[in-house]
Amino acid sequence: MAKILVTVPNLKTPGGVSSFWNALLPEFHLKKDLKVTPLEIGGHGKNPLGPFLDQWKLMGSLKKVDLVVLNPSLGGRSFFRDGLFAKQLAVWNRKFVVFFHGWDLDFERKVTKSYVGFFKGSFAKAEQIFVLSKDFETKLREWGYTGKISIATTTIERGLITGFSIKDKNEHIRNSGKLRILFMSRLVKEKGIYETIDAFRKLRLSFPNIELFIAGDGAEMELVANETKNDADIVLLGHVEGDKKRDLLMKSHVYCLPSYTEGLPTSVLEAMAFGMPVITTAVGGLKYFFKDKEMGYFVDLEKKEDMVHRLKDLISDTERMVTIGTNNHGYALNYLTADKVAHRLAESFKSIIGRP
Repeated sequence: MAKILVTVPNLKTPGGVSSFWNALLPEFHLKKDLKVTPLEIGGHGKNPLGPFLDQWKLMGSLKKVDLVVLNPSLGGRSFFRDGLFAKQLAVWNRKFVVFFHGWDLDFERKVTKSYVGFFKGSFAKAEQIFVLSKDFETKLREWGYTGKISIATTTIERGLITGFSIKDKNEHIRNSGKLRILFMSRLVKEKGIYETIDAFRKLRLSFPNIELFIAGDGAEMELVANETKNDADIVLLGHVEGDKKRDLLMKSHVYCLPSYTEGLPTSVLEAMAFGMPVITTAVGGLKYFFKDKEMGYFVDLEKKEDMVHRLKDLISDTERMVTIGTNNHGYALNYLTADKVAHRLAESFKSIIGRP
């Protein structure tokens, strides 16, 4: 049995990487030829010894491990911490792969300007790198990586959609008196929360039966709460999970995430699985994964009324919402559930372990 060690953040805290591995680990545990063990790192706050503690923890966990999977984002702290992991693994002649999740475009420019040498001496030693966008692959090549790069996806936890019926969802879309637009993400400016609120307010002048539900928390939470306190048809929920999240996805009609920067947001995949058309932007992995006019619509945030027009196109045509949502649900079941993603990764991992 091949043994794989996966570095992860605290799996009990919300976040893209923790959600990804919380969905995948149960699927890996079903595989008889792989043993995948998570190693929680980070969470040291301002402790200056934090990176050294993580290094010590990793080095103490490598006994009889065939492959290490690093899960950084392209951002300051994660880039350097996991880069040091990569350097040590290379020195110890240990096989490792890298899965870049988040990708900060400002930090990308810093790497290009100042840290290409660090990249070449660390992440570039990986057997394989997984990214969420073709653009990220291009940048890794510019920085000198010559190994295999795979374009991966995020995933949907199978338990989240257990018992979901697309037939029931479509009946809900056709018969509900209110039409609900959902925004579900960290409340930060880069996710387009204020653009969503602005578009909604303009849209309700023509469609008084719509409502906007906002799920998530983050740096803008207080400001968003203050901004929407007089909007009776805008509901601010905070972070949601479990049955509350499932119910929210079931009862929402259109998903809206007009981000300025992304990897491949899990919330878009979840909305698709729950039979919703999606309004989003052509950034990061979405640019290549998302099929404009088939899965919903791309919007151009530089054109102020574009999101309003696209939302109007959707909500004024119920049967189009049903058709797009049904197709999205089928695509998600075929390609994006945790068992499918775990299978693809497992095949890659076994291939790498089998190399001389």
